Amino acid sequence: MPKRVTWLTLATKVPMGQQTYEVAIQEAVRAIAGPQWAFDANTVGSWRTDATTRIPAKLLKLPATAAAVGRWAGRGADLVHRFDLRIPGPGRAHVVTAHDLPPMRFPDEGSMPSWAQRPLGDVKVICPSEFAASELADLLGARDITVVPYGVRASFQHPEAQTPDELRTLGIRQPFFVHAAGATQRKNLTGLAEAWRSAVGALPDHQLVLLGPPHPRRDELFAGLPNTVLPGRIPLDSVGRVMAAAEAVVVPSIYEGFGLPALEGMAVGTPVIAVDRGALPEVCLDAALMVEPDGAGIAAAILAVGRHEVDRDALIDAGLRRAATFSWEKAAREHLRVYESVVND
Repeated sequence: MPKRVTWLTLATKVPMGQQTYEVAIQEAVRAIAGPQWAFDANTVGSWRTDATTRIPAKLLKLPATAAAVGRWAGRGADLVHRFDLRIPGPGRAHVVTAHDLPPMRFPDEGSMPSWAQRPLGDVKVICPSEFAASELADLLGARDITVVPYGVRASFQHPEAQTPDELRTLGIRQPFFVHAAGATQRKNLTGLAEAWRSAVGALPDHQLVLLGPPHPRRDELFAGLPNTVLPGRIPLDSVGRVMAAAEAVVVPSIYEGFGLPALEGMAVGTPVIAVDRGALPEVCLDAALMVEPDGAGIAAAILAVGRHEVDRDALIDAGLRRAATFSWEKAAREHLRVYESVVND
């Protein structure tokens, strides 16, 4: 009989990177797993969602109710893999993925129920970087951590750049720099806005494009700044084509458990400017322009690229080589090794 693995996901709006991981890793694991494994997916959420296991959000915050939900959601499985710390555990050995812990570091990153902040101890934890692993160890006492980096979606692997006409429908003209991420404090849009205010006068032909759903913080920071374009949210598989047409991808975040936009920028063949914080140095190594998170540091890199003061071809080649070391198939094999260690323990 195959070992049955139940994947538990949270049926709420989740960050783009986490959503990418959940879909990609499940597809990759199914693709390479042998007949000794069987998989099913279960979602946990409130009555207002289309979750498989639904419960009022207020009740899910209560430790006793959460414990019962965790046991129910994982019933019948040989192994449970939680894809979010906010999903209750099954009350036995299992696996949990934790990308990072922004709610415990930043006031505008939501919250975690009290039971989700208990020490993890010997629970098998999967993290995407050594930085994320250190966060889980320091803040939640995790002791059994396996680092498994993300892979690259097919739509970000050497995509065809959007044409000038396609860009024009989004209000974009070349040359431009692009930022594709959220607008919370850790994304450091303050530093990016300061940088653009400083650099745009010397680069009057360039635009700064900020992809992402409308957000009042983004709107306020960039209101009145020249040559800025806010197209809003576009389909994820189109993001890579916009990146491929850009002068550079700018990733100013000060806290990332991985930093998919940096990897995706390298994978599409565009130079990356990234802040030397969080997991970004791990992901980029020497294949990107690494800068301090303040406006001056980011502006200097933007100016260097815009003025062609750096070897663009060398940056692109280094980025492509670095991106080629990441794959969802590799990540899937590591996940299966973790599953085997729990099932055979």
